[in-house]
Amino acid sequence: MRQCKKAALLLTTLISVSLNSYGKQLNFLHIIIDDLRAQGLSVYGEKTMETPNIEAFASTGIVFKKAYINIPTCGASRASMLTGLYGRQNRFREYTSRLDKDAPETVSLPAYLKEHGYRTLSFGKVIHTKTDSLNVWSDDPWRSSFSDYRNAKNIEARSHKSCKTTGICAPSGVGKAPAFEMEDEADNTYPDGDVAEAAGEMLRSLEKMMQKKPFYMAVGFVKPHLPFAVPKKYWDLYDSESVKVSAAQFKPKGVPSEAWMKSGELRNGYTGIPAAGDPWENNLSEELIKILTHGYYASTSFSDAQIGYLIGVLDSLELASNTVVILSSDHGFSLADHTLWNKHSLFNVATRVPLIIRLPEQKASGSVEGVVEYVDIYPTVVDLANLRMPEHLAGISLKKNLYYPKLPTKEAVFPRYQQGDNVTTKRYSYSAYFGRGDKSRKMMGHMLYDHLEDPLETVNLVDNPEYADTVLNLQMLLLEHITQNDPERVLESSDFLKPKL
Repeated sequence: MRQCKKAALLLTTLISVSLNSYGKQLNFLHIIIDDLRAQGLSVYGEKTMETPNIEAFASTGIVFKKAYINIPTCGASRASMLTGLYGRQNRFREYTSRLDKDAPETVSLPAYLKEHGYRTLSFGKVIHTKTDSLNVWSDDPWRSSFSDYRNAKNIEARSHKSCKTTGICAPSGVGKAPAFEMEDEADNTYPDGDVAEAAGEMLRSLEKMMQKKPFYMAVGFVKPHLPFAVPKKYWDLYDSESVKVSAAQFKPKGVPSEAWMKSGELRNGYTGIPAAGDPWENNLSEELIKILTHGYYASTSFSDAQIGYLIGVLDSLELASNTVVILSSDHGFSLADHTLWNKHSLFNVATRVPLIIRLPEQKASGSVEGVVEYVDIYPTVVDLANLRMPEHLAGISLKKNLYYPKLPTKEAVFPRYQQGDNVTTKRYSYSAYFGRGDKSRKMMGHMLYDHLEDPLETVNLVDNPEYADTVLNLQMLLLEHITQNDPERVLESSDFLKPKL
């Protein structure tokens, strides 16, 4: 026991010395990429997308190999990440979730840093809703006024006016346009290129000001979010005939009906896309699936270029010597995986996301193999800033893993969406789906995947007797988590279905 205490003290001292060696209060550049999944990035295994700048960044940072979001939809995920709170059945449910409505008494990450002397800055899509929690930023949030499209016909078709005059409308109230576009345009004529240039200019200004006040700058890039509209040169990075599409475009064996979703973001929002058919029906043509996958890859490469530009600006400045850089997403994305599109599911493609953190002047790379989740980002920043940890935080600091990547992380992480709750460990993913209203305690279905044997999640093992103990152990982890973090829900072990033997 005494040796363990000595080792812990030595670790704390070494980390403290490392932080103090920078000589200044640390700055933070937090890059958030919309809809970016881990699958397909070379630093996360098989390479299907061209992302040289993410690869270069990862080569000087710490890659968290098994990082997970907590809610797979835009507004809710960002609200959870920036407040450090888990979602509940009545909190952080929809893409329209707001920090100021769902967690009005909670001090968010930028608000906490602002209270402690930081200049907090927002560029692009950071908090989902433009009017949400404006007071947490020292300066007015900066967003591009450019359209997602450059083709004039597409811009007109996507307008509110088109919706009113033609009656062809997306659920958001704008008109419908194609789900993809490739124009021979410069990067800075699209919103993300505009955001990258504005954020880069701010970094240069911060250096010129020589301010003593540290900063937290959050920069949100929209792509690869739909529509897949980016300069043609990023489409040209890929051979359209050999674009690698999902190898699991089918209904998983034994999957519960509750795991299916309508993929409404794609199905209802764009022209040329067939409406959702019967559950688990893959009714898009092979050609269209390949085009959409190509568009997602091209859009990811476009965002990768903006990441490279922004980090390049930082690294050309003295600011880099005391700036931590965090690269994250807000959730993953299904590209016909399990016949689904977009996020909004508890499958691994929607919940597993990139997380890469680079300390100032870090030269060597490393990777963390244990599971972490996005509620851990807030406490990690606070810990690196050497500030007192807010009591409300649900996550844990990952600071020790940044210096010693081989150290263990937590046992499990907990994504959830709508009526579904998930627990994921280093090897397994278990999801349970509960009824609504007065049936909220009744579990309607569940699924278990063994990522060691079945990384694509094609066979639900929940009824396999060989996994009976695993199912029960994961159920107990999930029950404990729900009991501690969603106190209005009253669940007992008997509310979970027992595995069939």
